[in-house]
Amino acid sequence: MSRLHDLNFFAKLAAAFVLMTVAWLAPDWRLGVPFALLILLLLWAARVPKLGGYFKGAALLTLMVIVSWLINLTLQGLSLGEALAVAARMAARLVATTALFYFVMETSSPGAILAACSRARLPAVLTLVLSLLFGIIPMLRDEFERIADAQRARGMEIDDVSFVRKLRFALARGVPLLVQAIRTAHAISFSLTLYGFDLSRKRTTWREVGMMVEPRMTWKDMTR
Repeated sequence: MSRLHDLNFFAKLAAAFVLMTVAWLAPDWRLGVPFALLILLLLWAARVPKLGGYFKGAALLTLMVIVSWLINLTLQGLSLGEALAVAARMAARLVATTALFYFVMETSSPGAILAACSRARLPAVLTLVLSLLFGIIPMLRDEFERIADAQRARGMEIDDVSFVRKLRFALARGVPLLVQAIRTAHAISFSLTLYGFDLSRKRTTWREVGMMVEPRMTWKDMTR
């Protein structure tokens, strides 16, 4: 597992994009579904952390995609067999895509992402976007789990219940998760402002430091 963490972030990202492209180019479900299962098997063989939680989410995603596409396509006049084939192909594509990028996120630390971006000499804004994108999603997932623990602590039975009830409780976590996401975004924005992040400068510092801690306005500036 440590070898996966040591791989260059962009190498893993490129491999994920290549495999994702293969999944989306699969002509039908007879190739797409085995390919998605193969990717899941590779994740299990690589011992990617917290894979059990991802498998639960992938199962829920598969069910929701298949049901929604079946309803939509049958209403459009397709037979049940044709609609099921299209729905299975779309579900396989989404499972393969999410599994690949889950692998990238779980095996790439923020420091490794920053180091790879620095080595590639990427612009500051692109480095920031990549770091936040692949860093904030695991944070939100952990927050989702903490909300579930809080529900259990308040006496809500969310484990040994029907699937429909589990789905209702999962959707109920969406509101506090959204609130926490907004708070996290605000905290990141405030931190960047506090430390003087400025895209117009090649290098940014906490504040402008001259002879004084903060440069004072000159007489010329005051008489403009």
